[in-house]
Amino acid sequence: MCLLQSASLSGRMRGRTIRWRWIAICGGALLALTALATSLAWTSIFDSVLSLQLALTPNSRSYNSWLAPTVPIFFDIYMFNWTNADKFPEEKPNFEELGPYRYLERRKHVNITYHPNNGTIGYRTVRSWVWDPSNNASLDDNITTLNVIAASAIYRARFWGYFQQKGLSMGLAMFGHGISISKLARELLFEGYEDGLLDFAKTLPASTTGGAPLVDRFGWFYSRNNTDTDGYMEVSSGTADGLPGQILKWNHEDHISFYNGECAKLSGSAGEFMPRNLTEESKLTMFVPDLCRTVNMEFVDSGLMDGLHYHKYHVNERTFDNSSTSPENTCYCNGPCAWGGVMNVSACRFGSPAFITLPHFLHGDPALQEYVTGMRPDPDKHSFYFAVEPKLGVPLDVAGRFQFNVYVEPNDYIALYEKVPRMLFPIFWVEQKAKVDERIVSELRTVRAILDWGSTVCACAAVAFAIIVTVITCYTSKPDYKKAKDIIHEKTKDEAEIKLNPT
Repeated sequence: MCLLQSASLSGRMRGRTIRWRWIAICGGALLALTALATSLAWTSIFDSVLSLQLALTPNSRSYNSWLAPTVPIFFDIYMFNWTNADKFPEEKPNFEELGPYRYLERRKHVNITYHPNNGTIGYRTVRSWVWDPSNNASLDDNITTLNVIAASAIYRARFWGYFQQKGLSMGLAMFGHGISISKLARELLFEGYEDGLLDFAKTLPASTTGGAPLVDRFGWFYSRNNTDTDGYMEVSSGTADGLPGQILKWNHEDHISFYNGECAKLSGSAGEFMPRNLTEESKLTMFVPDLCRTVNMEFVDSGLMDGLHYHKYHVNERTFDNSSTSPENTCYCNGPCAWGGVMNVSACRFGSPAFITLPHFLHGDPALQEYVTGMRPDPDKHSFYFAVEPKLGVPLDVAGRFQFNVYVEPNDYIALYEKVPRMLFPIFWVEQKAKVDERIVSELRTVRAILDWGSTVCACAAVAFAIIVTVITCYTSKPDYKKAKDIIHEKTKDEAEIKLNPT
């Protein structure tokens, strides 16, 4: 009886053990397969999760950083002081660079409108600038520069009739305008200065002034502080195609009305988000409202910054080239093309003679420097570039640099410009620099580690589970010789006891 009970108990225990082993085998195999599948699909899984976190929605991780960026943006302005203005046009204009006049720039997106039906978001950007008191330059520096108010009036009048242009010539003389002016840096930048010609412009029809807004003062950045001069922007939110911040509309239009053909196409990033998985063959395309156009940047270099790899893309000699080597850019000319390396932005500046180059005419036509002295182009100091983490598409270090120039040409009907050469006058250049801080770099390093090692960890887990399953399987299938021997021994012992103690 005892033998039967013992055998029954032993059988149940062995059955339960075998059952749990098979459960462990199946569970381990399932975990191994899951880990293997995750390893194979890790990049896709990571991209999906990253897209959710980068999407421009109130619940995403990137939304607050986009809404009011905390990364400091330094806005440096370098002014060109015209040192021999009293000898023009007999002598070439000579310029000395003053600055930087540094401001801290803040941006905030406002008037945000979501369009969930098509995965877009509309907004305006308010930009503000605060003077950096640690500056070595002084806003009280006296600077001599081209008289831009007179230059703009003469440029707009170039197609007027003889008597109209003669009238303008007398008006310039009456208001005491010369070719150059001397003002304080603060007046030329944000504070502005008064001019009688500005008051006179208020009496003229809009067609005469090119539709330019009527102002009481002139300064290069006058009335721009704490305003949304970039205009209305509509971009992809990233909820539909996974790539947020791609420009779709500017000022409620899906094209750039200042240009024709390919140049009228509105495309590229609005500046905050770049494509992921960039290569050396990739191009960065960005829409720049101040230039009213899309700018293409090409790969130039790669390196390591704070433990993160980056690809650097820059504006090169082809970006503003109008020659036969870049025929796709001729539609930006707004008439006859100017020099290579120069962009005519007069169409989006109310017909003023505004032309953009890289600082010190970098990558520009050598002829640009034949009419001036003092330009010293240096790619290290004057290039426009984005250093981007290639896998995540996150800008790590950005330097946006452009030079503002004014175009002048001789005019037989206006005394002030009878003898001037056809040339570009450099006025100032700006540099907007931003670099991610250590906190963001640390987060990016963690994200990159997850991306780089996630697949490997899952693969190792799959191998580990597979080994465990193999060990359990081999152990379960091994004959239990010890148990069989014990049972035979117990059986022999019980038979002997029965013989000695018959009942």
